[in-house]
Amino acid sequence: MKYTINYHINDDFLKVILDGEYPVEKFREISADMDKVIDENGISRIMVDLRKFSGRFGVFNGLQEIENFREESKYLQFAIIDVPENKSNNDFFENASFNRGYKLLFFYNVEDAEKWLGVDGNVDFEKVLVKEY
Repeated sequence: MKYTINYHINDDFLKVILDGEYPVEKFREISADMDKVIDENGISRIMVDLRKFSGRFGVFNGLQEIENFREESKYLQFAIIDVPENKSNNDFFENASFNRGYKLLFFYNVEDAEKWLGVDGNVDFEKVLVKEY
């Protein structure tokens, strides 16, 4: 199935909106694409909105993927927005990420995520990129 990634960039803030059906085997490709955008734009704060994205990792697959995160990502701040139905898996993923030194938190509303990132909710984005797969 097809999925889309929308990147919205302003200064050191990146908002990523994923839409469509998620093929788990494409996670590393999606992650590598995000890393490239982060590196090319000097990003330090990232909000990833998964609410319109179907498909998630199981607990063990998620743990395996955390082991593949880049060391450089430990210097970044990630706010992941998801639907409450995924909270139990997200709690495990969040704890495992923090235990490995990554600043990654799950939120279930945009306002709390923006507050944690220190981002103004009315930001005007300087650049928008769209990738379809």
